[in-house]
Amino acid sequence: MLASRWTPSALVLVHAYALGLLGSAMVGSLVQFLPVAAGSPLPGTFLVPALHVAFNAGVALLLAALWRHSPTLAMPAGLLLGGTLATFACMALVAVARGRGTRTTRSGIALALLALLATVALGVALLAARTGGIAPRPPGWVDLHALFGIVGWGIGLLAAVGGITVPMLQGTRAPPQRAIAAWQALLLAALLAAAMAQTEAPPAAWWPLLALPVAAFAMAVLYLQGRSPHRRNPMLRRAWQGGCCALLAGCVVAGLPDAVLPAPRAVLLGALVLAIGLPMLVLGMMFEITGFLAWIELRRRVPRGMRVPGVGSLFPDAWKRRLLAMHAAASALLLAAVLFAPLSRIAGLALGAAYAASLFALARCWRDGLRFAGARQAGSA
Repeated sequence: MLASRWTPSALVLVHAYALGLLGSAMVGSLVQFLPVAAGSPLPGTFLVPALHVAFNAGVALLLAALWRHSPTLAMPAGLLLGGTLATFACMALVAVARGRGTRTTRSGIALALLALLATVALGVALLAARTGGIAPRPPGWVDLHALFGIVGWGIGLLAAVGGITVPMLQGTRAPPQRAIAAWQALLLAALLAAAMAQTEAPPAAWWPLLALPVAAFAMAVLYLQGRSPHRRNPMLRRAWQGGCCALLAGCVVAGLPDAVLPAPRAVLLGALVLAIGLPMLVLGMMFEITGFLAWIELRRRVPRGMRVPGVGSLFPDAWKRRLLAMHAAASALLLAAVLFAPLSRIAGLALGAAYAASLFALARCWRDGLRFAGARQAGSA
């Protein structure tokens, strides 16, 4: 699986991370984030549950189509994924356009959504070409698809949201608005340059260019953390430190010549950025926010005047500490497996255990909140 980026199993693994894990979490986060922090209520929120179901059905069909090289499964997968992501992106762009939040926050989200639309268009075309629906596309399209998805959509959205959530949840100073605007201009310029050069420059020439905004983002987070006047939520800070270090390591790999790399460049980048760096950032936020979301739902269900458990008791720091330790160990094993193939099965088991434990903790947090609400409602009755 880790010998080449082109094996069916590697394609399945990449899209399981990019769509199944990161896609679900990032789309879901925008549903909550737009109305609260960007001052942009999402239109058509009644469609969100249906989009959620259709999106995950499309992910399942896509993974099966890539694994079996099936044109029969590829068509409904492309329709479901392309339709749901394009619909959501257009809804969110409408919300951003009519919102009243900070201009840099809204422009950053808009840039990420436009990158998502480009990623979807390229992905649908590549899927059709792979399964025989249309003529083969130029090889550079694959790298553009990955660059727009990972850097434009993934890093772009994390930076836009992080401009508010990092100071709020980690106790850092707010980054200057001019610095945020300059970073967004750098990201846009890098994406446009890569797109225009795809017929002229070899794909490897784009990676150092796209590494610039990624490295700037990671170093800015680490700098803000190092000079933060108030240190909050230590587990979240550690998750973001680990994720940013993995992103910086990926930037180094992007700039090194092939001769000195111990493994194929694309495989190393996939492990460091897609499987370790971005998930650590998203999982850290997820563990921090889940208890708060469960507490909001609990507060909504329990009659006024009744005491409810604190946010910290629904998702304790001890859970976060154990889960982050499991993910850090699994990430180290995954990186070792890229360099030494016999470790791949152990790394797979460790990753499976880390994500299973995370799922159990998230479900338990929600279940405990609902049980407490049910008990209070019964006692009140």
